[in-house]
Amino acid sequence: MTTAHPADRPDPVVRRFLLVAVGMPIVLVAIGVAVQLVLLPQVPATIATHWNGAGEADGFAPAWTQPLATAAFGLGIPALIALTTLPGLRRGERGVTYRLMGATAAATSALTTVAFTWTFAAQAASLNAANPPSIWLPLAGSLVAAVAVGVAAWYAQPPQDAMDAAVRPAVPLALGTSERAVWVRATAMSTGAAVGILAAVLAVAVAAVVAWTTGAQIGLAWLLTGLALLLLAFAATTLAFHVRVDDSGLHVDSVLGIPRFHVPLADIESAARVDVNPMGEFGGWGLRLSTGRRFGVVLRSGEAIEVLRRSGKRFVVTVDDADTGAALLEALVSRAASRP
Repeated sequence: MTTAHPADRPDPVVRRFLLVAVGMPIVLVAIGVAVQLVLLPQVPATIATHWNGAGEADGFAPAWTQPLATAAFGLGIPALIALTTLPGLRRGERGVTYRLMGATAAATSALTTVAFTWTFAAQAASLNAANPPSIWLPLAGSLVAAVAVGVAAWYAQPPQDAMDAAVRPAVPLALGTSERAVWVRATAMSTGAAVGILAAVLAVAVAAVVAWTTGAQIGLAWLLTGLALLLLAFAATTLAFHVRVDDSGLHVDSVLGIPRFHVPLADIESAARVDVNPMGEFGGWGLRLSTGRRFGVVLRSGEAIEVLRRSGKRFVVTVDDADTGAALLEALVSRAASRP
C-alpha cells in the first residue's frame, strides 16, 4: 500500500477554486436542465427567450433550445473564467483577484441558470408564447441567487494574500556631477492580452455592424457603436508605451502620445526593480490600481521599474532592462540630493 506524499496532493487553493468555478456550475446547471426537461412537455412549442427594456417579450425560440442555452451559458462562461485563471494559480500565483474570479464564475452560472430556468418554468402553464409572464420577478430572483452563490463561493475558498513583489533595490550607476545620461526603452502588452483586447474590439464592432444592417433598435445600435469606439481607443492607447529616464525624472508615454505619465525627479524617494504578477497584484493588464497606493502601467508579467514617491505612492511600469532604468533613476536622485 502506498501513501501519497503531502507535496503530491493538489494545492488546497487550486482545489477549492476548481470546486467553486467548475464544480458548482456543473451542479447548478444539472439541476436547472433537469427541471426544464421535466417541464418540457408542459410548455408551448415556442417560448419567449428575450425581453426588452420595458420587460416585454420580443424574442422567441423553440422550447427545446432553452436547456441547451442553459448548459452553454451556465457552463461556458465559468469554463472560460477557469481556463484563463487556473494557469496562474498552478504557477503558484496568489491574490484576491484569483479568489474573486472563482466566486464570479459560480455567481455567473447561478445568474444564467436561475434566469433561464425560472422564465422557462413560468411559461409551463401557458398554452402559447403570445402572452408570456414579465421578466422582472425572474430577473430579481436570479440576481439574488447570483449574489448568494457568489458570496458562498468566496468563503468556500481559502484567503489568498497577494505575493509581495520581489524587490531588488537599485544600485546607483556611477554618474559624474555634470555627466548627462538617458535611458530609453519600448514596452508592449503581452501577446495573449493584446489578442484578447483586439478580439473584444472586433466582436463588438461586428455586433454594431449587424445591429445597423438588420434594423435593430437605434439605441442598441448606437450603444454598440460607442462601445466599439471606446474599446478601440483603449486598445490604441494602452497596447504600447515608450519609457524614458533622464534628468527630469521618469516618463511613460503611450505610442499615440496619450496617456502620458511623468514622475519628476524631485518627487522620487527611491527606485527599484521589481517582478510583477499582473493578475495577483493588479487584477489584470493595462492601467491598473493596486493595494499599497500603487498605480501601474502593467502590460505583461516580469520585470518592472517601481518608483516610490515622496508622498508614499508607488508608480510601476513593466519594461525590459528595468535594472538599468532603476539604477539610473537612483543615480540621478542621489546626485540631485547632493547638490546645494
